[in-house]
Amino acid sequence: MFELWTSIKWAFLALMLGSVVVAVFFVLQAGGEKQLQVDSSEAVKSQQAHVDKPLIIERKAGKMIWRLKAQKAEQELSGSMHLIEPELELFSEDDKRIPITGREAWFNPLTKAINFKGDVVAEYDEWTLYAEDVSYAQAGDTVNIPGDFRIESKQTKGRGRGMTVWRSEHHVQVGSAVWIEDRHPYKMQVMP
Repeated sequence: MFELWTSIKWAFLALMLGSVVVAVFFVLQAGGEKQLQVDSSEAVKSQQAHVDKPLIIERKAGKMIWRLKAQKAEQELSGSMHLIEPELELFSEDDKRIPITGREAWFNPLTKAINFKGDVVAEYDEWTLYAEDVSYAQAGDTVNIPGDFRIESKQTKGRGRGMTVWRSEHHVQVGSAVWIEDRHPYKMQVMP
């Protein structure tokens, strides 16, 4: 009986060693051939969600604070939404509509921050603002322009660098490099 168990043990050991040798042989054979490669950027893109004409509205105490819409949105793996041809409409305390448009934007649904990039235009009353980079942060209820900007109205033109606007207080702070041209200084009772 002891010899039977010894024979079975040696048979299984020989079978295992044979399996290892065959596995090593197949691994070495496969090493010289081309491996299947998957373009990870294409794989990631296929996992993203696409939405046509999204609309997101933020209300507080029954009042509309802002409305965000775009031609197209893609959910990114980071959690942000990449928006194509976005339009953000901020509403002032007296319900004036303040549209901000751009070429593209990124919206973070957790922080409700929106970052516009490229050909950004914002309008308020008779004023129009032009910039390449504009962001809105709901946490501080502020619009921030970190780089160069240009503003125009019928009577006044201006440009500068770095501006922060508080939506509810109608307060504006300009960082630096401010230049203003008033076409009718006497109407404002300002002497040149």
